Amino acid sequence: MKLVAALVALALLAAEEAGAKPGTPGPAYFSGSYERIGRGGGRGVPALLDDRVTITPAGKAVTIRACSGPELLMQFGPAFEVDNLMTGAQDGVAVECLFGNNGYNRPILTCRAADGAAFTLWPLSVAPLDCDG
Repeated sequence: MKLVAALVALALLAAEEAGAKPGTPGPAYFSGSYERIGRGGGRGVPALLDDRVTITPAGKAVTIRACSGPELLMQFGPAFEVDNLMTGAQDGVAVECLFGNNGYNRPILTCRAADGAAFTLWPLSVAPLDCDG
């Protein structure tokens, strides 16, 4: 029982050090490569999205980068009563993502943007993107 209490205390301390909002795992949890599947936004017929992105911690936020297009800076909240919400903007367009995890405790993000874009980020067990190669 003392071991469980010690592990919980360490987890809470780690979340506080990472600057995480209470109830969230913190930016480092999201680090890695993801497959992005969905549709792009904008006017006309939306383009299908089927590419890879990398998520890296950026202070109390995370940055989502693909090999092309602008990066997306996501922060935790504002979240009223929702602990698993990230909000941000990409090229001035508001984006919201809800996050959960899969059976391997890896994050899955489901996102939508004000311009109609909607996509899911699935974790990959591959090296970070190499956009130059």
